[in-house]
Amino acid sequence: MRITADLHIHSTLSPCGSLEMSPAAIVRRAAELALDLIAVTDHNSMENGFTAAALGQKSGVKVLFAMEAQTREDVHMLCYFEDRLQAERFNRHIYELLPDTPNHPDYFGDQVVVDEEDNIVRHEEKLLLNALDISVPELVDLVRRHDGLVVPAHVEAPPFGLLVNLGMVPAELEGSPLEIACATPQARALRDFPALAGHPLLRNSDAHFLRDIGRARTVFSVPSPTLSMLLAAAKAGTFHAICPETHG
Repeated sequence: MRITADLHIHSTLSPCGSLEMSPAAIVRRAAELALDLIAVTDHNSMENGFTAAALGQKSGVKVLFAMEAQTREDVHMLCYFEDRLQAERFNRHIYELLPDTPNHPDYFGDQVVVDEEDNIVRHEEKLLLNALDISVPELVDLVRRHDGLVVPAHVEAPPFGLLVNLGMVPAELEGSPLEIACATPQARALRDFPALAGHPLLRNSDAHFLRDIGRARTVFSVPSPTLSMLLAAAKAGTFHAICPETHG
């Protein structure tokens, strides 16, 4: 089975995400693009992702429960879960690690929680664009204790890439899949960051606007789109990345 996936998409809950990026609009666009699997990866929160997952069940697009967590070292880490209860527990734990810094929408952008009909449920008051009180190794352990998969995001790209901020891949992530930014040619990334060698290199859109969903994606050859199967395919090399032909 070929599973076409875009596993890094931001919704209206991310202050950097466009207000057009409601869960319903994201799932609808994914279906139009024939994406089999997506993840709504808002900064340090999963609330809109829960709504997207419910909508995905109705449209045939599988939606993983996910977020893009920011560690104490200012490293962005994509955290994926299949079990909703585990995802909810993880989400609550992460919220407790977020500083009590208020969001200023005029400066950072709106943080909007939206229901299945695009109605605004509430505005998140805490600023989500903040480092959590947790290190990279501690986050990896926390994700795995909740039966999740962690993939460092855009590892070669400043300002929040793992290799940019740490200069290395920690032992806890040895051989794990890594994401490189959709705008970076893989040959250049491997030349500039030898630490990438030996890691499966995945691609996603990191979409903040509807037009960008699916601009980069990863196609996995797996029996079924479970996290364990995706991880096995990544490690076995039974996947390929699709990226734009021109790079910014």
